[in-house]
Amino acid sequence: MKLIENEIRRISEEVLVLHELAKKAVELCFKSHKNDRTLVREISALEERSDELEARIHDECSHFIIRFQPMAKDMRFALGMIRISSAYERIVDLAQEISLYECELREKIFEAEKALLEMFDVVKEGFSNIENLKDRMISLDDKVDDLYIQLLEDIEKNFRCVEEVLAVRHLERIGDLLCKIATRLVYVQEGKWTWIK
Repeated sequence: MKLIENEIRRISEEVLVLHELAKKAVELCFKSHKNDRTLVREISALEERSDELEARIHDECSHFIIRFQPMAKDMRFALGMIRISSAYERIVDLAQEISLYECELREKIFEAEKALLEMFDVVKEGFSNIENLKDRMISLDDKVDDLYIQLLEDIEKNFRCVEEVLAVRHLERIGDLLCKIATRLVYVQEGKWTWIK
């Protein structure tokens, strides 16, 4: 039993490292469009690290299943961490893509930063405590979704470039992926599916 607990702790720590990489990539993608285009290289380095870490987590979760033949919550944990690590890796991909866009983004887009970074913080808390996780994530995702709709309306009235449309869509998708991570954290703990948006 101690071996399983140690392995769960170790895999969880690696997933949290990936969480921090994804959060950093999102922070930097906003920053790169505000005042520092040199950050694109740093985001690309984070993308490479996230690819490697995701592959390692998948491998370790597979070995965990083969070695311990877990049941119930432990099996949900292993499968959940595989899906969660893939979601984090995808977030880094989206942040990198946004950072590569050359067009000047309208100021309103940067309003998404606060809500998305808060979503990262709420999800991180969810790794140890899922109480109120669903409600908090829905509230924050509503803000991202409302902003997404407003931005699409603004873009329709004053179109600048396709890249801006893609950036807005990617930011909304990052919010969705964070909600999916939160959903899986609840499922790992409770064994029942709870939709978070």
